[in-house]
Formats: sequence, C-alpha cells, structure tokens
Amino acid sequence: MECPEGHAQLVEVSYKGVLIYECPTCKGRWFDRGELKKAKDRTDEDLRWLDFDPFGPEADKYAVPASTEQKLCPRCSLPMTALTYKTSGVTIYKCPRCHGVWLSHGEFEAIVSYLENVVDAESAPELAKDAGKQFEKVLVGPGGEISDIRDFFTVLKLLEMRLLVEHPRVAAAAEKIYQYSPLK
Repeated sequence: MECPEGHAQLVEVSYKGVLIYECPTCKGRWFDRGELKKAKDRTDEDLRWLDFDPFGPEADKYAVPASTEQKLCPRCSLPMTALTYKTSGVTIYKCPRCHGVWLSHGEFEAIVSYLENVVDAESAPELAKDAGKQFEKVLVGPGGEISDIRDFFTVLKLLEMRLLVEHPRVAAAAEKIYQYSPLK
C-alpha cells in the first residue's frame, strides 16, 4: 500500500496493540475499519465511551468541502473524503468503499487530546445523562455487547470521580458512612 501523501510504501506496525499501517517517511497512519476506535480505546480507557463513527449519519455534518488536494485510499485507490473529527479541528480522510481512515502525523494524538478535554469539561449532571444513555444502549442496544457494558461502567467511574471533585463534603460524608457501616 502506498502512502496517500505520496511518500513511501506503508509498513505494518503495532500501534496501541492494534496492527495498522504507517508511512515511514511522514508518519501518517492508515486504520482499517474499526481500528481507529480500538486504538483510541486502548490509549485511554476513560475515552472508550466517546465514540465517533466517521461513516455514520452524524459524520455528514463534519464534512470538509472538497479541496484541490486529493488523497487516494491506500487500500482500494478510490478518492477519500475529508471530514473533521467532531469539533476537534482535526481533519481525517475516509474511504467510502473499504471504510478505512487516514490520519496525518500527530492527528491521532490531537484526537485523543480533544477527547480528554471533552471528558474534563463534563459536569456531574452531564456525566449522569451520559451514564443513562450508556445504560440504555446496554438494555436496548443491538446485542448488549461487552463493549457497551464497559462503556457504561467507564462513565459511572468518571461520574463518581466528578462527584468527589464537585461535592467534597458529600464525598467525605459517604466515606464516614462507609467506615462505620456493618455492611463492609
């Protein structure tokens, strides 16, 4: 496979435990279908519930107008389309046929940083709503996948931590109740 930016042959590498292709010259990365999400989830467990499907209906609103710069899919040689990874400002390229994603050097790290900022900005009430949505996915989702259950528990953990930060007196009271509880 050729680098979409025309530098060199892509080389298979293990990145965050996921086999992807990387250009040895420009350090751009090719993620086959689903590998971007896997790499993101393995980079920071707290981000696993923040999903963005570049091929889902939500992605259309992040489309970037076509420019003169055309990148061809390294897998099937079709022209790729550009879109922004949500509101991150990071432009990614996706192949409409094979559903792979191309990120230029540093863009994966920029996406992770963006997602970390999203988590940091969430208040306890927002995280409580997110936990409810994740719980609903577990109950009425397509199959109650293990990943949905993990996502739910991740948001619960983040909610607990946020409550401890936003309400230290409640956290101290809960700790005292736990200390003296016969149900330990």
